[in-house]
Amino acid sequence: MISYLYNIFLFIVTIYASQFPISVSKCPGEDSLRYCLDQYKFKGPVNFRDDFSAYNKDIDFEYNRLTIYFPIAFVHPLDEFDVQIAIQCGTELNIPTVARSGGHSYEGYSLGGEDCSLVISLKYFNNITIDAISQTAVIGTGIQLKPLYYKVHKYGFAFPAGLCPLVGVGGHMLGGGMGFLSRKFGMAADNILDAKIVLANGTVVYSAKKYPELFWAIRGGGNAGYGIVTSLTLRIHPIPKIVTRLIIDYDFDQIPLLFSVLDRLGPNFHQNLTVYIVINSDLGPSPSTSIDCIYLGSADELRQQVDVQEFIKLSKPKNVTYIENSLYYFQVVKKIVPNGYYKPSSFFFDQRGIPDEGLKYFMQFIKSFKCKVHSKTLLIAGGKVNEIRRNEISYVHRGFKYHIFLAVPLPDAHSEETKECIQDLENFRHAFQNYASYECYQNLIDRQLDNWQCRYYAESFERLVEIKRKYDPYNLFRWNQSIPTTTNISC
Repeated sequence: MISYLYNIFLFIVTIYASQFPISVSKCPGEDSLRYCLDQYKFKGPVNFRDDFSAYNKDIDFEYNRLTIYFPIAFVHPLDEFDVQIAIQCGTELNIPTVARSGGHSYEGYSLGGEDCSLVISLKYFNNITIDAISQTAVIGTGIQLKPLYYKVHKYGFAFPAGLCPLVGVGGHMLGGGMGFLSRKFGMAADNILDAKIVLANGTVVYSAKKYPELFWAIRGGGNAGYGIVTSLTLRIHPIPKIVTRLIIDYDFDQIPLLFSVLDRLGPNFHQNLTVYIVINSDLGPSPSTSIDCIYLGSADELRQQVDVQEFIKLSKPKNVTYIENSLYYFQVVKKIVPNGYYKPSSFFFDQRGIPDEGLKYFMQFIKSFKCKVHSKTLLIAGGKVNEIRRNEISYVHRGFKYHIFLAVPLPDAHSEETKECIQDLENFRHAFQNYASYECYQNLIDRQLDNWQCRYYAESFERLVEIKRKYDPYNLFRWNQSIPTTTNISC
């Protein structure tokens, strides 16, 4: 009977997710996991593979469909006690266990690093409490950025985090978290004041700051396997009711001039201004090129910023647009990038900027690349991110001038065109890395990245391994690029 049901399930999954040619069969230990969860009286929903509709809905929640795994089950705890039970069962049965917040891992690690992992979904940890007097927010790690942005906006505050409002806060903030307020307030991880975390041994740590090494580790490495963080206490920041979005349009061949002027003037921009250079190759015969900025203040104030106006004059744009509105409006009004197939790359550049030869190679790649490509370059120089010491938290990427994020939308998961584009992107990454820093951003996880341990965590890596060994000695929370309990790698 069980075999018959799984044949039906395989047929349904094949139809539902035919783009993922992955064989689905019953996981070892599934019956034992059912018994364990029942025995310890797990209260929340549990979706095993034979719960066709619910299980498929959990799979469908994943943002990037390029790499899909099929977990042994999705468990949806209602409280910390449920989390403890799920961890206990994962430990007893030696099932690799992962936390899932927004499902935005670019390598599908929120589904585990292999089939038959146990996924602990945090969707019911969705409370948001604002304390305007202490200027703090306590949030569940199962929420997305949009409700957080809305709630702090209602109280006249903001929080520095990512550009996509549908990203889950858990992995995003624990891995760093950069966005439109980074130059003013730093990374999201820089603004974490405390955390509640359930450890691999089932202990609930109600205040991570009482465990300094653990608290250090989760702010930058916390999305890499230290426990299940169920809530975060955040520092929130009062901002003006009206902010300005500045959009400056250019021709693609103006990029060298744009960067030349920005190299010189950008570090002196007021920290109220966060700057992205945005390049898209899918909007016409020539890649669209613009600067997209958020300024914490009115358009009139921004027009009085001498460095900004000089930059506009010297970079010779085609068009300049000032738009006033609330920050929340700008955070959510942008077009939402749909679920699909994506491959990312990440590059940091030191205070010398991008060499002319490197910029030329970058432009040549964008124009000749057979797939679409989307690029965002964040100006880091002159901002709060670089005022924080490199090892103050485990997020180490300080002192840089730019960060470039490349996202490649792919046609599907396994076609020849997709394989060719991934290989071409990988070839570009290897060559372009010669012009960039050795470091890369851990939230833009890439399974093909060589020596990822040092690229993501640099000199923090060995300390992260030591702390991992202390708090998760049997490596319960594990996937392809999680922090291991042992290593021979020295960064």
